[in-house]
Amino acid sequence: MGNYIVPLKKPAPDIQRFLAAMDGRLIPHRPPLVEYLVDNSLMRPILEDMMGRKWGGAAELEDQTGGQMDFAGQERARMAAWLDNMIAFWLHMGYDFVRLEASLPLPAAPVVAADCAPGNADHQRAWQGLHEGPIQTREDFERYPWPEVSDSDFSVHEYICGHLPEGMGFISCHAGGVYEHTSRLLGYENLCYLLVDDPGLVMAVANRIGGLIEAYNRRLLQFDGLAAILQGEDLGFCTQTLIPPDTIRSHFLPWHKKYAAMTHAAGKRYYLHSCGQVGAIMEDLIADVRIDGKHSFEDNILPVTEAKRRYGDRICILGGVDVGKLTRLPPDELRVYVRSILDACAPGGRYAVGSGNSIPSYIPIENYLTMVDEALRFG
Repeated sequence: MGNYIVPLKKPAPDIQRFLAAMDGRLIPHRPPLVEYLVDNSLMRPILEDMMGRKWGGAAELEDQTGGQMDFAGQERARMAAWLDNMIAFWLHMGYDFVRLEASLPLPAAPVVAADCAPGNADHQRAWQGLHEGPIQTREDFERYPWPEVSDSDFSVHEYICGHLPEGMGFISCHAGGVYEHTSRLLGYENLCYLLVDDPGLVMAVANRIGGLIEAYNRRLLQFDGLAAILQGEDLGFCTQTLIPPDTIRSHFLPWHKKYAAMTHAAGKRYYLHSCGQVGAIMEDLIADVRIDGKHSFEDNILPVTEAKRRYGDRICILGGVDVGKLTRLPPDELRVYVRSILDACAPGGRYAVGSGNSIPSYIPIENYLTMVDEALRFG
């Protein structure tokens, strides 16, 4: 499969070095690694074929928990085997942290699912529908089975933080942000209509979800091993935000401002992952919400090198290796492309290298390894 540095035989994670580099307090000899999510279909062969570990039944666990990564109530030995594998993956691939996100049970409209990675028996990629969600009226809002936050929602977090290797941190979040869950519960098209027809219902749903995630984050921030919240909240598409910027400012950014303040009060960092064109609200995110870093970039919207030039003196820039190029380029061309990003973004610090979004099932494993290998060889 190629001559790669990874998996590292003697990894030396240092979450404090990562945070210092992201804060601009340290300019490292090479940018650290970052990733939002890595699909099981890439984790598995790395763990089995390159690290000699047994996979451990992650797919079955995900199936039984609705894909929420909430293993409360599962047979603990199986849970531990899977989480040990996850920790080993992030450690030996050279990351300074273990990354995991989990969601409260917020059932929404059925998703459209399809396996787009041939031979991938471990995961299906899913797309949220655009039409009606389970909440269409005030009556639906009152009848919806709103969850409550409890300690059982954090069994995986507790295990990970209790088994972190020396020097390693934990980066987590509630899977899905306030806007994302509002859109799923109302349906995207219906959300757009309701912003005119019943804006009070939209605000009620947003505030209910916002309060749940606030309670979730309050518990999450109690874990000593947690270094940062990297919150997913996709607010844009290729050309603009998904809803008007003023609506994002009035309905959703106040919640992120509250989450950031809570996180900072706990001495931790608040990073934001948002796909799409969000230039219209970037100043709000930096100056008002006070995010510490931004994740998710693609070359046809805002290349990461340009993002670093525009914002890198105020926040850290995370990832940026365009997923399209990461998928399609031959490894030798990909290596040159990754090096060009490192050359442009490493000076001055406040940069971590990784994909522009995540590592989905369709990215060739050789390309993922090439990106990580080139990043670790830099400097």
